Amino acid sequence: MQDIHIQGDGRVFDSLRAVRLRPTSARICILQVLAATHRQAMNAEGIYQQLLRIGIAVSLGTIYRVLKELEQAGLLLREREASASGNKARYLIKPERVAADSCYLVCRVCERSVLVQDAPLLEQLRQTAALHGMEIGANVLSVQMRCSQCAGEAQAGRGRLARAG
Repeated sequence: MQDIHIQGDGRVFDSLRAVRLRPTSARICILQVLAATHRQAMNAEGIYQQLLRIGIAVSLGTIYRVLKELEQAGLLLREREASASGNKARYLIKPERVAADSCYLVCRVCERSVLVQDAPLLEQLRQTAALHGMEIGANVLSVQMRCSQCAGEAQAGRGRLARAG
């Protein structure tokens, strides 16, 4: 699987033109920020903060609009993240080739993702969803969990707090 390369070599322009989107500065900057995450999903607020850090002023409304355009054009994948304030959308650059039956396991703490391509697993999920009146969209599924490293760090942190108290 090969990802769209956004930085420096002009592919961002080709990718945008291939989906009939004009390569505006907002689209280019957002794609560059997402490319720098190495396939880690980011929400709009995180993209906004990253752009501010590098000295680019783009409104949050523009970021939301551009993310929606890029997703609809097929350049980005969107996943949902459950948070205390409700569900938040997170975006990542869509690989050039995504297997029809694929699933990403995503750590909700460090946001590391692992691609799992397992047709029987996805078929079982589709059947279960259909049984409950739901459907899995876009043939890509993201399952959020906590990786063993983050779980270990959380456990170690609780242990230190317990000893301190």
